[in-house]
Amino acid sequence: MRSQKGMSMLGILVVLLVVGTLGTATVRLAPVYLDNWSLTRVLDGIVKEQSGTATSPAQVRQIISRHFVTNRIEVLSVRDLKISNQDEGVVIDASYEKRVPLMFNVDAVVKFEDAKYVIARP
Repeated sequence: MRSQKGMSMLGILVVLLVVGTLGTATVRLAPVYLDNWSLTRVLDGIVKEQSGTATSPAQVRQIISRHFVTNRIEVLSVRDLKISNQDEGVVIDASYEKRVPLMFNVDAVVKFEDAKYVIARP
């Protein structure tokens, strides 16, 4: 007697369900990470450009606003940034979280907490 080889119909459905769920999560979450990458790139450029200059938090906010418009950064508003004057320089805190609907009533919450930048004083 020969034994059957391969997956059963139930096994195939389970694999398709897992692959479909992971694919949906990837498609929904990829734009969030791409937006964060763009935000990080813009803020890194501003910090490099302004390091060693005597800038105030208001000037930094104007510079960030111009860069946000130019680079179409919409994931975070300039008003949402915490920009403060501290001993080491102007500190930009761009930490935020984003809620993304995945499917039905299931949402994913993505936190970006390590987005702190310092524009060093001269």
